Amino acid sequence: MIGLQMSSFKDGDHAILTRHDRTKIVQIRKERPIIIEKHKLYLDNLIDQIDGTYYELDGQQLKKLDAKQVHQLEQTDQFDHGCDNRDLCDESQNQLLQHEDIESLKSQGTSGQIHANLSSMEAKFLRRDTLAMLLSLSNVSCESTVAIVESCQGLVLASVIQRCAGNGKIFNLTVGGNTNSTLPCCDFMDFPSELTNNVYTLPLENIGDKKYLINAKLTTTACANTETSSKMREQKSIVAEERRQRRIDGLELFENTKLDSLIIATKYDSLSILKHLINYLNISSHFVIYSQFVQGLLECYKYLKQRGGCIHVELSDSWLREYQILENRTHPLIRMSGTSGYLLSGIIVDNN
Repeated sequence: MIGLQMSSFKDGDHAILTRHDRTKIVQIRKERPIIIEKHKLYLDNLIDQIDGTYYELDGQQLKKLDAKQVHQLEQTDQFDHGCDNRDLCDESQNQLLQHEDIESLKSQGTSGQIHANLSSMEAKFLRRDTLAMLLSLSNVSCESTVAIVESCQGLVLASVIQRCAGNGKIFNLTVGGNTNSTLPCCDFMDFPSELTNNVYTLPLENIGDKKYLINAKLTTTACANTETSSKMREQKSIVAEERRQRRIDGLELFENTKLDSLIIATKYDSLSILKHLINYLNISSHFVIYSQFVQGLLECYKYLKQRGGCIHVELSDSWLREYQILENRTHPLIRMSGTSGYLLSGIIVDNN
């Protein structure tokens, strides 16, 4: 059973497929298959369908369920057998492995070891409750001027775009000179151009570099005065020049604008980024820094206290526990993380 959570679908749109307790974001392309749990599926039947529709697997196609089948399926999901482990006895007979079997496994080198390259060690998430808390502490709203430094695949940027709804200004600052704006989360949202026209992707290393900005303007003027044949100007060159001009316009706009909010959620050194951008914040503006580890935030906390000009500087973390509610029993979900990182937030005030 697969449920979809999106509005009416068109060819090229992204959709969230839900099967049991697993979800996957896919792009609907006509006559192009996708792979879900080793199943090859075609999503042609999803085009022009509404959200919240239930389907069943029919070979390599998705077959839409009617209202009666959906009702029966929902009743089946709600049905509870009342089975639990209250009548289980803790006895030695429950252990099928004998002492000799365990010793044999040890001699063969079969043992449980924790490796740094396990998928569970690599999986790092900005959990939904932490994301909500981050947006609340940043005080992002319509007409806000926001600077974002993130390495969460565009999750924070997409959330800010949704909140601003095409108003205000959003500066997406990239680290390492990378100005590529292919952020998966933003692509999955299928934002219209009306919501992304106010987004400027700028290299962080060029922020505050007035010499670079002056040289970039001179280069642009020289290129504009140079006569070039239309045949020699390829489409890729035109697009690259448009991006370059927008980057220059964004840098100039950033230098002449005071920020209302600063959000840092990156794997890079948060302290150096904070020092580089804090002077661009306006009075009464909010800042929030996310990190999975508290040590880096403690350095930022110490710097802010020594610098002054900040109030309500607080270090916090969010706690989320999911509970499974069934008949005659309630217990927390077994597979869940205890924490989703830490947040350092505060408000800029006049230091005088």
